[in-house]
Amino acid sequence: MNATDPAPRRPPPHRVAFRGEVETAALAYGDGDLVLVDPAGGRVPGVDVHPARPLPLVVEAGYPPRWTAVRSLVGRLDRHRPARLVVIGDGATLDVGKQAWLGAASAPELVLVPVGAEPWRAFAPFTSLYDPDGRRVSRVDPALGGARVVIDTDALAGRSATVRHLARADTAVHAVEVLVSRRTRDWGRALATAGLAALRRDRPADDVVAAGLVTEAFASTGLGLAHAAASPLGARAGRTHDTVNVLLGPYVVEFWGDRVDWSEVATVLGTAADAGAVAGRLRELRKLAGVPATLDAAGFGWEQVADVVPAALRSSGMPWLPEPVDDAALTGLLRRAFG
Repeated sequence: MNATDPAPRRPPPHRVAFRGEVETAALAYGDGDLVLVDPAGGRVPGVDVHPARPLPLVVEAGYPPRWTAVRSLVGRLDRHRPARLVVIGDGATLDVGKQAWLGAASAPELVLVPVGAEPWRAFAPFTSLYDPDGRRVSRVDPALGGARVVIDTDALAGRSATVRHLARADTAVHAVEVLVSRRTRDWGRALATAGLAALRRDRPADDVVAAGLVTEAFASTGLGLAHAAASPLGARAGRTHDTVNVLLGPYVVEFWGDRVDWSEVATVLGTAADAGAVAGRLRELRKLAGVPATLDAAGFGWEQVADVVPAALRSSGMPWLPEPVDDAALTGLLRRAFG
């Protein structure tokens, strides 16, 4: 029987993940900019995807984020040698820009403007990109957490309600998983609760602030069962795993039930301190995001779902779960979420 290993006695100290700068401002462009933009970023006022001048040069990106796109962008950076690489869009596009910036010899300033799904990737010291054979590969480098992040409120206002609420729900599930992890101590707990408090302010700029705070927490503490299953399931399907994470969040809360003290989570979510109430709030966020209630309804087959159990059990956050989880327990949880 495979099971998660028990956690070591003493959690390691928190390591600061994001070492860059954050400002709330309207993004202004200069003649020396190279702009990487995707359909989400293309709705930002002032972004012209067919510029007449060589710089600012606008390069369009799409999903999934591929290493081939990174290599192409590195070539453009070293050929044009812009003063800044400005990346506008969702998390996948941010990752392409981050990795290209790291590999370029020209060393421009990196400016990230999260406006689509997975804004948390602007703050993370890692990227996740697809190889030509379709495998998703994550790369970790402290420099990847050193960009200047611009929170552009006008740009955020252009998001669809569905995209906005998906990012909010994803951040909430991340925060809950941080708060129930046995690896989380005072610093990570403060970050996660501050992130949930920012979400409750229900302002577009605070959505990004919340994502940044919670990312700073989980980059050191790791996450839990929802992310452990959502990450490989999304990767193997060539999809972002935020939808799966949001779908699984309520099921994971109910799985833990009264084995977890929910009082801290409930205080910042504004619910009663029990698993049912916390799961109910996550379901409200899921519905606002337009995410289906079951994996079956989300388009996954049972074989796809069951196949990720071994990978999920190897996730970095698993040794720090409230209790050890074996393959039978995780399979049962996913079966309930399948519908």
